[in-house]
Amino acid sequence: MPTIPPPKIVTMGGGHGQAALLAALRLLPCSITAIVSVADDGGCSGKLREEVGMPPPGDLRRCLSTLARNRNLADAFELRLLDAHQEARSVGNLALFEAYQQYGSLQKAVDWAAELLQCAGRVVPVAESPGVLVVYDLRDGRIEGETHAQDVSSPMVAMVHGPTKTNPVAVSAIQQADFILLGPGSFFTSILATLTTADVAEAVAKAKAKKVLIANLVEENDPAKSFEVIEYIRLLRDHLTIASIGEEVTFSVLRHHDGDDELGSLPDGTPIMSSRVCYPGQAVHDPILLSRALSRYLGFPAEKAIPSVPPPPNAEDERKLQEHVEAAKRKLRTM
Repeated sequence: MPTIPPPKIVTMGGGHGQAALLAALRLLPCSITAIVSVADDGGCSGKLREEVGMPPPGDLRRCLSTLARNRNLADAFELRLLDAHQEARSVGNLALFEAYQQYGSLQKAVDWAAELLQCAGRVVPVAESPGVLVVYDLRDGRIEGETHAQDVSSPMVAMVHGPTKTNPVAVSAIQQADFILLGPGSFFTSILATLTTADVAEAVAKAKAKKVLIANLVEENDPAKSFEVIEYIRLLRDHLTIASIGEEVTFSVLRHHDGDDELGSLPDGTPIMSSRVCYPGQAVHDPILLSRALSRYLGFPAEKAIPSVPPPPNAEDERKLQEHVEAAKRKLRTM
């Protein structure tokens, strides 16, 4: 009897919300590709953008750490060091910076880290160059940068300026995907910041994959404060239709509720499944509950997932990580 290949799942977004989804997908028998925004301009990532012009590594780092089988190195990747100005620097960001300097490619740097961490899936920057998120607001007009975009009150359109070419690895994954999962996470600064980079939206709109929005558990801060699910879907469709010059795009939605699974539809006809994806009092998706909901909604059994056995500690891998961090510190001259 021929072996059925695992479904190919593409996730898209930033670091925090996408990491919650990846933690759930790790428990399922599927092939994972996480496509990550390059428009972050805050924190440690923002400092590296400013100092050396590299695409921001922070969201990539979080996704790598979540998918890592080598939990010891993943924990080390998330450690923080103080630089000469007493500002925190992530070990993983420094390692990715050094790998980026060596390879001259963000994708190759991420692949180096993924091999070191023994990741259960592939992490893919949406582009090889940094982008600037631009949000057009009804009241305030044009707002540039993720940090500033969080303060707008009436956002209508978002797009990322800078990268003119999508990472071909991302395009290939989108074209081959069985499912494309968007969210959870900040709608404008994570989801749309990924979708509106170069020609990603066109690729997603034309992809044959089933497209699912994973709804957030709590109300977002601005710019999507008080948005209902149907407004997210409308904005997604608008952005994808414009990018693809008229392609009709359909979505379905997975959202939380405390009872048994319920299937229904939004007023515009969008299919929606309501399922328990977190425990009472939680503000983040529970990996086990979310994986079970996804397995039921997407149609493949969670119990067939292959357990991830952590590799034994490897002094050579730890040495490689430390060497990259020390080299980065010397080059930045602020550590």
